[in-house]
Amino acid sequence: MELRHLEAFKVVCEQLHFTKAAELLNIAQPTLSQQIKALEYEIGTPLFDRMGKRIAITEAGQILYEQCSQIFRNLDYAHDAINDLRTMQRGKLVLGVLPCDLDELLTPVMIEFHQEFPNIQLLIQDSNRIVEEVLEGNIDIGITIIPVMEDSKLVRVPLYTEKFAVAVSKSSELSVRSQICLKELKDLSLVMFPDHHHCRKLVNSYCEDQNFDLTPIIETSTMISLKRFVKNNIGGTVLPKPLLKTWDDRFYHIINLVEPTPKRDIGIVYRSDRFLGQASRMFISKVKEQFT
Repeated sequence: MELRHLEAFKVVCEQLHFTKAAELLNIAQPTLSQQIKALEYEIGTPLFDRMGKRIAITEAGQILYEQCSQIFRNLDYAHDAINDLRTMQRGKLVLGVLPCDLDELLTPVMIEFHQEFPNIQLLIQDSNRIVEEVLEGNIDIGITIIPVMEDSKLVRVPLYTEKFAVAVSKSSELSVRSQICLKELKDLSLVMFPDHHHCRKLVNSYCEDQNFDLTPIIETSTMISLKRFVKNNIGGTVLPKPLLKTWDDRFYHIINLVEPTPKRDIGIVYRSDRFLGQASRMFISKVKEQFT
């Protein structure tokens, strides 16, 4: 069943006159008659009662006309929806970010994006499997640690190299220090995320390279409690410096971590074979502006 045949049928129903319908469709009347006959043959029943020069819609024709009208309404809706997407009026963007740290850093970008494009639905998911989620199609854009291994299905857009530092309370005796060596961590009171957290994993790997293990006095899985412990001088913590710089400097002091400095490369990832709509491209542009 061809759309042009349905369109011709719909116009004939509305005009109840083959000649007038042919003029509106800008085709010859014999051509229009052939299209209607082809449609009747395909359906297997007459769509019009022909009474000389007059025609009337049959019961089958009325059923088809109602469904046909719905089809064209749906097509009009789809056309409008696509145009809205093109002009950034609606749509959905699924973002993947690392738990806690990148979520905090990206919030200003997300607020700005929403204010500029309020009808784009943002779905923000934190995950330690962002690359896998992107490859599986569950996430449109991921902002995460750039994987070392190349993958032809993955586009990688580097943003920045993130260095780790130590945060302590302003009331800590360490608040006069500007830098601290990594090996000194083994003798400090620390409040850290659990071993499975991506930040802790990175710090642990650097400590293991220096032949010691971290033994925090407190482990917590939430950023709020971690900040409270540090603020109240229970212990220091080790996190990405860009994140620590968002903390209120009236209560926290940042100490550079050296010899060596734990660091990681952060970037944007998305599938190379997935269509990147205007919403996605605009968001990527804003993230690049934020970090560069």
